[in-house]
Amino acid sequence: MSAIHLWRYTLRSISALNTVSARTEHEGALLRVGEGYGCIHPWPELGDATLSEQLDLLASGQSTPLIQQALRCAEKDGAARRAGASLFSNPVPESHWLAMPGDNPETAMAEGFDCVKLKIGRDPKADIERSGKWAEAGFRLRFDGNEKLPLFDFLRFWESLGDLRRQVDLVEDPIPWDLETWANLGEFGVPLAVDRESESRFREGNIAVIKPALSDWVPPGQSRFLVTSYMDHALGQIWAAAEASRLAAGPDAGRLLKCGLMTHRCFESDPFFERIRCVGSRLQSPGGTGLGFDDLLEDLPWKRLN
Repeated sequence: MSAIHLWRYTLRSISALNTVSARTEHEGALLRVGEGYGCIHPWPELGDATLSEQLDLLASGQSTPLIQQALRCAEKDGAARRAGASLFSNPVPESHWLAMPGDNPETAMAEGFDCVKLKIGRDPKADIERSGKWAEAGFRLRFDGNEKLPLFDFLRFWESLGDLRRQVDLVEDPIPWDLETWANLGEFGVPLAVDRESESRFREGNIAVIKPALSDWVPPGQSRFLVTSYMDHALGQIWAAAEASRLAAGPDAGRLLKCGLMTHRCFESDPFFERIRCVGSRLQSPGGTGLGFDDLLEDLPWKRLN
């Protein structure tokens, strides 16, 4: 393997990004391996080793899902750059709108979105009110619980939705993982989507949430799935979009749902995020070779690992 160089960064979010984390500063590292680039952006709240631990493991030749996929990303990116080609030879699939505090459904609709993802679990009453506002505007609804709610509280939320349940596409990780309990959620009509540890937890009938930052697995058979970013650096978000583009052009295209690739809005702008462009609900290639950002990546103060 070529020598590994890295550049550590800190992203700043506008608000807390999920129900298990109150942080607004988020550390990660870009890797340069030969001519290719990848991203390691851990979420310790979700069970990842910390950034320092990830980099120590990488330096000692050990691996984690984040390390494995960052190196895979760098390999694919490097091959494309050497060929003078982009990893975006096909359109990126459409995405849902990730609702942030203060977002207006009419604004999202005007920008070309008709499906919204809502984080739930902090305030069930407010969650119901927000759901109604987006549903009344004509949006399909997607919920993400991050395994935050106890079973009884989630079922109370689900029942409180009433007729709005007809507009719900999926519910990601609604309650803490338990195989039997999750299987029983189907009896209540919950369209269950498996995000965390999806490869081991997935069961037939579920919807799989695929994060290229963690895995290149897709569910078997005819099971449906969507691709989302890991709310990471712009390079990592564009890698997720490139993988979604690849899958949308392949034999699994018919199983691919609207994705969750529009997470750049979560963070304060920087030179990388400024390169991300959208047309309606589709992310666009930032241009250049591989994943793009050619000049920005070249100008970073890279330091050799070890």
